[in-house]
Amino acid sequence: MLKELIYGNTRTYLIKGKKGYLLIDTDWAGTLPQFFKALKKLNITVQEISHILVTHYHPDHMGLAQDLIDLGIKLIVIDVQKDYIHQSDYIFEKEGNQAFKSIQDDMVLVLSCNTSREFLSELGIDGEIVHTPGHSEDSVSLILDSGEAVVGDLYPLEQIVLYDSSILIDIWDNLLGRRLNWIYYAHPLPDNVSAWSSIEEYKLSLS
Repeated sequence: MLKELIYGNTRTYLIKGKKGYLLIDTDWAGTLPQFFKALKKLNITVQEISHILVTHYHPDHMGLAQDLIDLGIKLIVIDVQKDYIHQSDYIFEKEGNQAFKSIQDDMVLVLSCNTSREFLSELGIDGEIVHTPGHSEDSVSLILDSGEAVVGDLYPLEQIVLYDSSILIDIWDNLLGRRLNWIYYAHPLPDNVSAWSSIEEYKLSLS
């Protein structure tokens, strides 16, 4: 079950598993009080969240990561993200954000995309994590077998025609080929993509 959790400028999501919720993304450092208020509206406690997945390590997606780790929530880092988890530290330092806590490397759980399905299954979640580097090199997406995908800041399907990017085309071909129903972004509203199974089909629908 996917729930949307909005408490700032970034749309974050909760996926229910048998061992608690998996949180996808956080907002900017300093938004912890708003985070708790948003959870309360959903009648969920922070103790019910077992893991976090950050789709990419830009400041508006990872700002609360260490705060939540300190509360006992495990941070999943995909191996393609390992070299990027501190890339936003300088931004918080530059703005003088006293609320920011840098991620402690020895407190993260590193997985590969290839082992993500087995790991998620242990959490009671049917799906996998895939590398989707269209927005940034460390971007990943959660693909659920139920036909939903949480893609962070991946450029929306409607923007594909604006970019001459083989990487984006390959990513979207892969996603659409999975016969997805809904795409959940970090900023735009969710997108129903059930009508298409490839970029070619999508482009034909525009003509």
